[in-house]
Amino acid sequence: MTLPNFYIVADGNVYAMDDDGYMFGAPVFANNTVDWDASYEFNPDEEDVEYVAYMCKMLQDIKLLTKEHQTEVFVK
Repeated sequence: MTLPNFYIVADGNVYAMDDDGYMFGAPVFANNTVDWDASYEFNPDEEDVEYVAYMCKMLQDIKLLTKEHQTEVFVK
């Protein structure tokens, strides 16, 4: 597995997005390293749907901001 360029660590989980836009999760070890080999697809229960959707939206925003920062000129 190749490591994703974009991910967020929150509440003992990683919310990640690969280069193709596929989003998935992975657990975090007690020493704060990520267990990429145990990655999983999102399958949230009813009460967690909004939280997972919010984290996925944040990943999309991070990817867009990174692209903008790397390829576009900022004018103040």
